[in-house]
Amino acid sequence: MELKLASNTVIGQLKNVLDQIKQEDYIKIIPSHNATVGQHARHIIEFYSCLFGGIETQTVNYDNRMRDHDIETDIRTAKSRIGEIITRIRNFHEDPLLDLEVSYNSAGAPKTVIKTSYSRELVYNIEHTIHHLAIIKSALQQYFPYISLPENFGVANSTIRYRDQLTH
Repeated sequence: MELKLASNTVIGQLKNVLDQIKQEDYIKIIPSHNATVGQHARHIIEFYSCLFGGIETQTVNYDNRMRDHDIETDIRTAKSRIGEIITRIRNFHEDPLLDLEVSYNSAGAPKTVIKTSYSRELVYNIEHTIHHLAIIKSALQQYFPYISLPENFGVANSTIRYRDQLTH
């Protein structure tokens, strides 16, 4: 399934950064971003975790994620969770229908329920991950240039295809 490959590719790009970044840099506040690489990693990981939890309950609610401090402060924990995500994506072969709960009210209620599916939410997580990788890329290039990134790190596939059309 193309979605599995795309998802594991982008989450694998995050793991590649975690394989290179120093622990002290992982938790360092990036002034221009007012966040750490660890906070972005946690955010990405927890969205995938919400999706997997939603498979069990048939309801996905990204607002109710755990916000696990260990993921954002300990590279080993983050890498372990990424490994679990890659395995779960690789081994999941269904496309169950799900309810997506959202609330755009500052008080968190009332919730709106939208019909969705595992595949649709996997697409959302891929795009969400790419977005955060682009933010991470900006921070790494500015503050941690020792980290090697592939050319298309944090770039949407549609943008890559568009750029290729311009050069051919």
